[in-house]
Amino acid sequence: MGLLSPWWLLAGVVGAGLPVWLHLLQQHKQDPVEFASTMLLEKRTESTTYQRRLKYKLLMALRLLLLLLIALAFAQPYLSKPPAILNAGNTLHIVVVDNSFSMREGDRLAAAKSEATSALPTAAAAQVWSLGSHVSYLSQTSKDRGELTGAINSIGASDEKSSFAELSRALRDSARSNSRPLKVTFVTDAQRTALPPSFADLSLEPGSELKVVDIGRKLANYTIEAVNAPKTLSDLSKAKVNVTVAGINAPAAKKTVVLKVNGRSLATKTVEVPENGRATVEFTGLEGPYGWLRGEVEISDSDALSDDNRFYFAVEKADPRKVLLIEEQRSTRAGFYFKAALESSAQSFFAVEELSAGAAAAANLSNYAFVVLNDPGVNIKGIETTLRKYVESGGTIWIAAGPQSAAMPTIPVAGFTSGGSKVASRGTWRFFAPANVDPTFPSLRRTGRLEGVRFFQFASITAPEGALVAARLEDGSPLLIEKIMGEGKVLVFASTFDNISNDLPVKPGFVPFVEQTADYLGRVEDRANSFLVDSYLDLRSDQKRASSVEVIGPKGDRALSLKEAAAANTLRLTEAGFYDVRRENDRQELVAVNVDRRESALEPVGKENLQLWEQSGRGAAAAGGQPAGLDSPAPESQSFWWWVAVAAFLALMAESFLSARFLQVKA
Repeated sequence: MGLLSPWWLLAGVVGAGLPVWLHLLQQHKQDPVEFASTMLLEKRTESTTYQRRLKYKLLMALRLLLLLLIALAFAQPYLSKPPAILNAGNTLHIVVVDNSFSMREGDRLAAAKSEATSALPTAAAAQVWSLGSHVSYLSQTSKDRGELTGAINSIGASDEKSSFAELSRALRDSARSNSRPLKVTFVTDAQRTALPPSFADLSLEPGSELKVVDIGRKLANYTIEAVNAPKTLSDLSKAKVNVTVAGINAPAAKKTVVLKVNGRSLATKTVEVPENGRATVEFTGLEGPYGWLRGEVEISDSDALSDDNRFYFAVEKADPRKVLLIEEQRSTRAGFYFKAALESSAQSFFAVEELSAGAAAAANLSNYAFVVLNDPGVNIKGIETTLRKYVESGGTIWIAAGPQSAAMPTIPVAGFTSGGSKVASRGTWRFFAPANVDPTFPSLRRTGRLEGVRFFQFASITAPEGALVAARLEDGSPLLIEKIMGEGKVLVFASTFDNISNDLPVKPGFVPFVEQTADYLGRVEDRANSFLVDSYLDLRSDQKRASSVEVIGPKGDRALSLKEAAAANTLRLTEAGFYDVRRENDRQELVAVNVDRRESALEPVGKENLQLWEQSGRGAAAAGGQPAGLDSPAPESQSFWWWVAVAAFLALMAESFLSARFLQVKA
């Protein structure tokens, strides 16, 4: 028992002296007696002795009780009781089966389901979960053994990586939400790679009992660890595919590696893998029709976990994509410099087509990888609406803002406010040098921060809020600005591509600048060859704009519902294989997904680590070596001041009745 306001009780004890004073000290009264004379009385020493006795003892007791009860009620008494989570009579049994990718080895999953069925309680409430990188809840809380057994039998091996930290988090949430202790049986192969970096992530709520059934064993395994292949090619004969083969807890061995495209074997090579090491093999040349190719590298030899002996990658075969260059001033050399820089690269995948603004009005812009506006002026106003729609639906535009663009109130399409042209003079500024260049921006990664480049004339542009300024000049003016518009983007370069406004075209960084920007705007660079299972694929960049995205999964089914296809921004990749993504404007992409290769390490966790995990929910006394930082649940307090107030009210009624009876004045 405890008191929230103990001073009230002390005040009540002091106040209890009032009834004692009334019933004891104030009860003796000596009334004077009239007498004629005292002269005839004998003189002697008078001894006056009287005994003070309590009167109306029951009434005084009620008054004392009333004061003490009032003081106790204001002191707010409470009783401490153990938290509900420690109530052993309210235990929830949870059976968890590890169905991560490594459980595909041999009969691990079948053995795990058998152990899980044996762990089901006879007549107690239980739930069935499965664990990969996320926890899946396969049944409601039920005492029906048939229902629970059916949930266990429905578990199949997934392509996900196991995460013990995710299981502990789910168990903590379940213990807190149910306010009851948990008795958990976790059947797993206990892979070492499933442990989190910090043991504190495995802590359970006090009162939770965990039993880990380890069915794993250490085995030698070989796997395709990585594949490096081109993303897009027009000539597949020049393709180079580099493959890394790894041996995990395995002796040295020779392995046969097969390269396949669209299910057809193209080449076979043998590689010697050192003990617990890696070896690389290179394939030259691919074959296949135009479009997306489903590439696959496979180890033909069998081992402990054969499902990780293949690795998927996607390659697009297509003719060089066209880039539309719109310009009006054919007398400048800007178009020549831009076209030469873009087509001079050996890895270039683009071909430049030049059109005027009037001719571009009839062109189908979706046929171009991106559009370049070289110093657009008033003539571009006729197709500005078309260009804006092209960008908002997923297209990209690169604008070189020269004197014509700077003379307009706003930069066409982008809508940036223009402050006119700024020209270097022989006074304060002879030229303007780049400053604050972001080397991580895709266009500037191999340009050496544009060092040594001089700008003699540029457009003074005000970058709006939300735009990305990747480079500035030394006076603080934006030089390279990116703005997201709908599903696409606009990149504004505040100068021209000729050697009049600047000398960038004759500098070594010009070709990498144009090449990298083309790859970025043409979406060649931002596409990966493969993703890992449980990663997320971006479906749209503009979350507010309604556009439909269709995704076909590895098994040929739709990965998105109709509602998700219209509104989802990302897609969680849950299976290994190929996802066919079809976006707006007939843009198609083939996404290859592979299992996290950490699942290939078939080495279990040490028994001592599993024991510490099991003990983390049993309290400090039982845990012994339990890590610091695990808090015990605080006892729950139950207040009963209301009942004390009721008792005080009853005492008041009794006191009123007795006082009216015993203390009434007699006539």
